[in-house]
Amino acid sequence: MIAGFFPTAAIDVVGLFDDSFAQCFVDARPIKATVKEASKTMEHPIESGATITDHRIILPVEIELSMMLPSTAYRNTYAQIREAYLNGQVFSVQTKAGRYPNMLIADMPHEEDPDIFDSIMLSLRLKEVLLVKAQYEDLPPQKVRNKSHASTVQRGEQSGKPIKKQSTLHSLLF
Repeated sequence: MIAGFFPTAAIDVVGLFDDSFAQCFVDARPIKATVKEASKTMEHPIESGATITDHRIILPVEIELSMMLPSTAYRNTYAQIREAYLNGQVFSVQTKAGRYPNMLIADMPHEEDPDIFDSIMLSLRLKEVLLVKAQYEDLPPQKVRNKSHASTVQRGEQSGKPIKKQSTLHSLLF
């Protein structure tokens, strides 16, 4: 039965793929994929005691991908997966239901069980990342709308006024 999990010449239906859609970690056999597409609903209490829900936020997709690493290649394959995890490599996860781009390995726990002495069970938890590139532009000069504030616009750094010397009675009390 375990021989059916070991690599073949075919490309897996479920697996991790890089940006050129080449399969990564071909020696790791995907066993199970659990896809979690969730949202957070915003709930607010009202005066009658009821709670209303008025909108929701779509959360990043999380996928738990269980994989089996055969004894012939588990040391090298595990090292490749760990390197991708440490480098923050982004993958696409292909499942039977769809393709999930921009997935990052968040956790990579594994089991070494004596019952399965010739392989390692690895459970990757992948999380969707949204990559944002900051854009910078020069701001236009500040316009003064209220003429009474004109003296405070573009004055630069100001130093404070010197502190008045306090009476000796006040300094003795405090």
